[in-house]
Amino acid sequence: MESLSYTVIETIPRVLLLVVGLLGLIFSIKGRSRGVSGLLVGAFAIMIVTTLASIVWQFVLSNISSWAGGLDASEIRMILMGVGIPLEALTVLSWLLVAIGVVKSGRSLRQPAPVPYPGQAGYPMAAQPPGFPAPQPGTAQPGQPQPPAQQPPNPQQPPN
Repeated sequence: MESLSYTVIETIPRVLLLVVGLLGLIFSIKGRSRGVSGLLVGAFAIMIVTTLASIVWQFVLSNISSWAGGLDASEIRMILMGVGIPLEALTVLSWLLVAIGVVKSGRSLRQPAPVPYPGQAGYPMAAQPPGFPAPQPGTAQPGQPQPPAQQPPNPQQPPN
């Protein structure tokens, strides 16, 4: 019974990691519509599978005396290494994918809209993109020269 209680205590951090993986998977799936990277979904899926496998492996190791009775120390070490290395490699891969996904999702996904070519002087102006107010007559548009302001006729001066 002592071995089982120690194994349960040793798996507490892995169960917490499993909760983090489940929450991360839920939030990354919900956030996909807001531009969250698919890398995060994959990373949390790998994290969950790896964590479940490591919890199962922890309980298998707690009963090592029953199944490894006929094995010598080098064979047991090879078994432990053969299972431990892939589990640790997948754990590192999942955290690496989380880091890459976070960096990629931090970038701005919206590119600024290209400024339409204003056209040449004397030609009609191109249509304004939707969502922008129509230009007011007499105001300069970016990239176009300012037309000369027209003065109302002065009644005190005779016309030329």
